[in-house]
Amino acid sequence: MIEARLAVAAVVGAALLAVAGCSSDASAQRTAAPAASSTTGPVTGPVTGPATVSGSPSASSATVVPSPGSTAKPGTRSGSLSQSSFPTPASLGAAWTYSVDAGDAEEGYSGNGTPALARNPTELVRTAVPLGCERPAPMPAPQHALEVDYTVGGTKVVAVRGSFARADEAEQFFSGRERNLRGCAGRSGSAAIGALVAHVSVPAPGTVASDRTPRSDPWREIALLDGSDVVLVAVQGRDPLTPAQTHRLVDQFRSSS
Repeated sequence: MIEARLAVAAVVGAALLAVAGCSSDASAQRTAAPAASSTTGPVTGPVTGPATVSGSPSASSATVVPSPGSTAKPGTRSGSLSQSSFPTPASLGAAWTYSVDAGDAEEGYSGNGTPALARNPTELVRTAVPLGCERPAPMPAPQHALEVDYTVGGTKVVAVRGSFARADEAEQFFSGRERNLRGCAGRSGSAAIGALVAHVSVPAPGTVASDRTPRSDPWREIALLDGSDVVLVAVQGRDPLTPAQTHRLVDQFRSSS
C-alpha cells in the first residue's frame, strides 16, 4: 500500500497505505504509500540506503521533512519533487479530485493545508511492505519522497513518489519490494486481520499490483518503476480499479515525471 500512506503505501490511506506493527488501523494503511508518518515498530528485514532529511531551523518551510512520529508541519516539496511531479485529477479522470489530509496529532503526523506533503524517505521503505512480512530482499531508501492525496468517486487515494540517486537503486527497491510481497502473499497477521498481502500481479511492464489486508481493511496498491523514481499508489477498498483504470493511472503517473 503505496503508505500507505503507499502507504507506497501506505508508499505510498491513513500514507501511497502504511503499516504500524501488524495492526489494520488507519496509520497501518497510509501508503502506498505510500507512506504513513506515524509508522512505528520493528522491521523484519534489511532497510538500506541514505535518508536525506531536511527540516533544520534554517530549512525552507516548503521542504521540511518531519521525522517519523513528528507533528511538525511537512513541506510541500521534497528535493526536486513537487505537486507538479504528479498527474492532475483532470488527467486521471472525471471522478478524480485532490484531497487535503489535515493530519492527526494522536496518530503523530501533521498536514500542511495542501494535497502535497513531504515524507521521510525511510518511512517509504518501512511502509512499502507490511510489518509482519519478512524482508529478505534489500530495499534501499530514496533520497526524497513526496505524497499527494486524491479521491476518486469519494474513495481515498494516497500516492507517494520516491526519488532515488540512480535508476539502478530505484530498480533494486522496486524489485526487492515485489519479491518481499510475493514472499508474504497469504501470510496472516492475525485471525482478525487476515492475510497481509494478496493477489500480487503485474498488470503492465514495470508495474506491480497487490492487495493489502484485503479482508480487514482493503487497499489496492499499484507500484510502478519510472526511471530513477518509484511511485506507490494506494486506493482504498476491494477491487477499486478496473483494468482500464489501472492502465490509465500507470500511464499518467509515468507521463507526469
